[in-house]
Amino acid sequence: KGRGVLTQPSFDMIRRNFMPVWDSLYGRVRGDIWDYRIYLQGTPQEIAFKNGFVYDLRPATNDMAERFRGATYCVAGMDELRNEDQLACYLALVGAVRMPGFPLQFFVTSTPEARRPWIRKIWTDHVDPISGEALSPEDYPKFKGRMEDNWHLTEVQKKRMRTMYGGQSRYARQELDAEDVAVEGVAFESFSEAVHVRYPPPSLQWKRRGVAGIDFGATSPTAMYELGLDENNKIWALREFYKRDADDYDWVGTSIDWKMKLIVCDPSRSDKDIYRLQTLYGINLIRAPHKQFDVRVRMMRSLLLVDEHGEPGMYITPECINLRYEIPNLAFASPRGQEFTTDRWESGVLDHGFDGFCYGAQELIDMPMDWETPTVVEHGVLA
Repeated sequence: KGRGVLTQPSFDMIRRNFMPVWDSLYGRVRGDIWDYRIYLQGTPQEIAFKNGFVYDLRPATNDMAERFRGATYCVAGMDELRNEDQLACYLALVGAVRMPGFPLQFFVTSTPEARRPWIRKIWTDHVDPISGEALSPEDYPKFKGRMEDNWHLTEVQKKRMRTMYGGQSRYARQELDAEDVAVEGVAFESFSEAVHVRYPPPSLQWKRRGVAGIDFGATSPTAMYELGLDENNKIWALREFYKRDADDYDWVGTSIDWKMKLIVCDPSRSDKDIYRLQTLYGINLIRAPHKQFDVRVRMMRSLLLVDEHGEPGMYITPECINLRYEIPNLAFASPRGQEFTTDRWESGVLDHGFDGFCYGAQELIDMPMDWETPTVVEHGVLA
């Protein structure tokens, strides 16, 4: 029997957005042809048809991405793709739509969004959002609809909406005309997979290893990176720990496996909390010297710049998937209809990997560039 999946950004949106529309279209044959089943939090998990076909109803939250792995579908549909951050779910479902014996289908709906440049890259630029490789336009067609095309709205409503959105303003062109307007507010335009992502060569010598940067999360992901400073004073993000709902045992265990000598964390952590973690787990944990938003942004921009030899100040290994995704997608906040600010990120973007990297990188940047491992000289006798 066939199986498909339909997603909304959250359980609540399944209940509020999807179900009323589905019921208005097909409610009259409920019980005869299909029915809801397996309820969770007051929301059905499945639409089951009499012929055996089943649609899973799922939220496309970040933690849901791992649950999609291993599933097999013949059709997938993701609604409101720009809400929150759904790239991980999208990538997981791309591999899940593979059921043999069925025509395979995958569709998404979304309004263009500057905060989600990966959507524009796939369906407008036709390039892979991670590798930058070309995608076939035939495999990723885009069908646009303008607000004026919506026959459910009266002319008065259309005029009111056009006026409220600023006529032909950038925001109106995005929200009402489905245009991919210029991506303003992107913080790190100089980031390039071809330039900044690579493995360190085996012959590379290290000035310093064993340093990790961590950004603690509760319900948000905890992000930790093993960093290194090479012989050419380039900072490397070598390994990544990135987990939602992580407890202390998760990241401490990983740091022990990595043999980290020093872990640098958020400067806002209290002395009491730092001391508790140090004594409880026997780790060397310190606060990063700088918390200011603009300091971290300037540092990252400086590290990403390419010098006259074509080399940047930092590299990221392919294993650091979330950091590779976050850096090119971070954008400054923009109050609707106003200029972009430079003191905070747009709401909804992920910055946990960025923060974790920056905390650890400060430890390497603040050290003198001519720093070398000291030679221990034994002399005399301690009385």
